[in-house]
Amino acid sequence: MPAPVAPPKSPPISPLTYGDSQKIAVQNSILAKVNGTTISMIDVKKKLDVLFYQNYPQFAGSNQARFQFYESSWRRLLTELIDNELILADATDREVKLSDAEVREELDNRFGPNVMTTIDQIGLTYDEAWKMIRKDMIVQRMTWWFIHTKAMTKVTPQDIRQQYRLYVKEHPASTEWKYKVLTLRGDDGTTAKALYEEITSQKMAIEEVPACLQKFELDHPNCAISLSSEFNLQDAELSAAHRTSLASLLPNSYSEPTLQASRDKQNLYRIFYLSEKIEHTTPSFDEMAPTIKNELLQKYSGEVSEKYIGNLRKQYRFDQAHLEETVPPDFKPFAIY
Repeated sequence: MPAPVAPPKSPPISPLTYGDSQKIAVQNSILAKVNGTTISMIDVKKKLDVLFYQNYPQFAGSNQARFQFYESSWRRLLTELIDNELILADATDREVKLSDAEVREELDNRFGPNVMTTIDQIGLTYDEAWKMIRKDMIVQRMTWWFIHTKAMTKVTPQDIRQQYRLYVKEHPASTEWKYKVLTLRGDDGTTAKALYEEITSQKMAIEEVPACLQKFELDHPNCAISLSSEFNLQDAELSAAHRTSLASLLPNSYSEPTLQASRDKQNLYRIFYLSEKIEHTTPSFDEMAPTIKNELLQKYSGEVSEKYIGNLRKQYRFDQAHLEETVPPDFKPFAIY
């Protein structure tokens, strides 16, 4: 039996406190006709109720949460139901078979051992649940045969290798530097050296340095001392002078004072503090291959699916223009009161 197709990801429900005193009104109407089968808003609602039960059982008693789910999901689900009816029509023409035993097993899997109690809570009859499950299973098989298996033939080892090369090119290995800089202006090097010895002899944490600087500024009024905010730079963004001073440092350590050029021709000494050095390596091909393969499968599945559904819409003469008239952009089928 083919692997089941994962359902579309449901939209999140806001974690609010809901009451159950409100009611939901549904504007029922025929939304679409596919190969002689009509799809009404009630059909959409029943499918939404099943999905709501499966994804948000904790909100089962909240009509406000249910309304939010209806509003955010019904258009996508209508499109899905239309496509499913087209696939079912194709399955009928191809004489795809499905046994009652398979449907019964899936009913138990989906709704648990107390099937009747569960579907009653959802608001379905046993016959409605049976038909819904049967349709879902046929669509899953057709999707596997005519979409996923074709997509799988398109994903070759060469494709995976090429995608990995592109990934490496776009995500090269890099080094991330997190550091601060102590700057002393107007110093002959004496203050910088004394400050460095004070900090390192006491194994001073960078958070303790500002208090130490206040004392040094009082004792050396002709020297301006500042501590920068933390830099967070990739290796390519780092200046040559900064890289030279940081290269030999271990995390949580200070560099010795270095004399650096100043635009105003004043003496300028810098002490670098390296808080963290992070090496970002590129994952190996073996690590990336499964992810790349899945991404390519999704891409090709989308392309094959679009072509397959497009052909079915032509084959069964689905009237897209009529659907757009029936379901305009401002159509609001649900109301809460």
